[in-house]
Amino acid sequence: MPKYLVYIAALTLLVLACPHTLQAQDTAPATDAGVITDLIPDALLPAGHADGEQSSPSATMATFLGAMNRVDNGDDSAWPDVLTCFDFPENLATPEQKTHARQLFEFINRLGEVDVGALPDELDIQPTPEAKPVTRHQFFPTPEHAWMWTELAPLGKAPRGGIVFQANDQGVWRFSRQTVADISDLYTSTELLPPRYHDQQTRPGENLFVLVGPTFQNTHTWAWAALLGAIFVGLLLGKVFQMMLRGAAKRCNEAKQYVRAIVLDNTASPVSFAFLSLGLWVGITQIYREPKLAVFTNNIIQFLLILSVGWLLFNLVEVIDASLRRLSEKTQSKLDDQIVPLVRKSLRLFLIVVFTLFVAQNVFGLDITGWLAGLGIAGLAISLAAQDSIKNLFGSITVLFDKPFTVGDWIVTEGLEGTVEEVGFRSTRIRTFYNSLITLPNANLINASVDNYGQRQYRRWKTHIGVQYDTTPDQLVAFTEGIRELVRSHPYTRKDYFQVWCHEFASSSLNILLYIFHEVPDWSTELRERERLFLDIVRLADKLGVQFAFPTQTVHLYKEEHTDYETRHEPPQSMTQRRSMINGIRAAQLLIKDQPWQSQTPGPVTFQKGPTDLEIDEHGNPVIEIDKEKEKDKED
Repeated sequence: MPKYLVYIAALTLLVLACPHTLQAQDTAPATDAGVITDLIPDALLPAGHADGEQSSPSATMATFLGAMNRVDNGDDSAWPDVLTCFDFPENLATPEQKTHARQLFEFINRLGEVDVGALPDELDIQPTPEAKPVTRHQFFPTPEHAWMWTELAPLGKAPRGGIVFQANDQGVWRFSRQTVADISDLYTSTELLPPRYHDQQTRPGENLFVLVGPTFQNTHTWAWAALLGAIFVGLLLGKVFQMMLRGAAKRCNEAKQYVRAIVLDNTASPVSFAFLSLGLWVGITQIYREPKLAVFTNNIIQFLLILSVGWLLFNLVEVIDASLRRLSEKTQSKLDDQIVPLVRKSLRLFLIVVFTLFVAQNVFGLDITGWLAGLGIAGLAISLAAQDSIKNLFGSITVLFDKPFTVGDWIVTEGLEGTVEEVGFRSTRIRTFYNSLITLPNANLINASVDNYGQRQYRRWKTHIGVQYDTTPDQLVAFTEGIRELVRSHPYTRKDYFQVWCHEFASSSLNILLYIFHEVPDWSTELRERERLFLDIVRLADKLGVQFAFPTQTVHLYKEEHTDYETRHEPPQSMTQRRSMINGIRAAQLLIKDQPWQSQTPGPVTFQKGPTDLEIDEHGNPVIEIDKEKEKDKED
């Protein structure tokens, strides 16, 4: 909520403070729309000029403006002098003639101060032997009026028609009949322009109004209340819709409709912002705004509404991202897992560029053609300043196509070790095994060596199994062969290459080398299968009567008399070793015969919650269904 209040206060102050700034190019500040003052300063009237004279364009303009000023001052007897300045059609009624005359008067007021002396007079229109007499003079448009097209262009308007003085056969100059036909279009197309000339005399109390600006002068109290109410209603509706959408998103999450939940959740904030912008637009139309100020504020409101749409589209990229992630999870390839984040970032960057160009051209009327052409000149400077960024971009392309690793791989590079979480345009994110996040610039990956543990087909396990020195040779043969049978039988072990041999005489044990490989998709599954084989080896040793060695030392005291050495082990016969191997294999097969992975190969490790309804008796032992049935039989 505070961000909305700051936004409203800033925009309101901007609206109220801008009138004088927006009209700085005008020759003089505008007066009230209903007040039209004398357009002819006394200093600009030709000497000896009399009202009612129409002997030249200058005289006709002076007559028209002077008579209209008398009409505005309440002298209705001046209307004949006004109407005689026009070449009206015969079928045009007097009220319509007066309407056309007033529209032309107000249009001329928008052109600014009229220098009647600059118009052609009797001397200028006198015929000469070399030239024909002048019978036509165009007052509007001329090159001096080019400013009007500049000001009306942002409003989507342009003046239509012209003002021409035409002399009849008797030498009387009037506004031409075509001018009469064009007056309504001229007045309508320029009605948003303010009056450009006013009397320099200040009315009582006008200084105070000039200080606060015309917005405060001409806006009623109820309009300010309407502005406040519209803003409040916009905020309220935005908050209500935001709560409704967030609540619906929560229910969709509970129903496991995740894509729909993302749509609703990401729509909530832009919709709330759009309601606030609409409320501000409705409220601000109630206050008085001069034409330029109206254009400025309308552009701001239009920008805010477009911003809300752009914000919505920016957020909805998450929906595309979630859908692509779900599709990538169904495939075996990891390339799509790597491309999905790039698609999300590309779409968002595309929306930002399109939004910026659209607003610049359609809202603020900027010429983006020259700006885009200037990018070619600025491209060199940008490329020099952004060499690292370009290197990072090429690094990401290298990672994408050369595929030294993919998302989810365990890698070691430049002293960094962890699992690849995301490959972006600029950097790669690596999650370490102590759960910190490292951001590695892609430029470093172009020349760096990457040790990709995730691309291993097999994961090696090398260890020594120490057994006691009193283990018989037959037991050793049976034990090693039994371990080999376990390796051949387990679902995730490599069957075409492994080493299980009595390897060395250690200080306190006979060491058996166990050198095997697991073919597993990830580290968690490797640990699980290593544990499964480890436990079966322990069970096999128990079946064969093999004891694991402890790191102990035996001290023998020297005796001068000693008994003769007695042989403990019989020399092997032709079938001794084979019988021992068969005993080890049978022991291993009996050990794994009823294990569940024999009927169904276990999948990769998934992390789930343990059973929460497990009952435990007073001795700390879990109570299973069979125990419950026994207790029930006893009660019966």
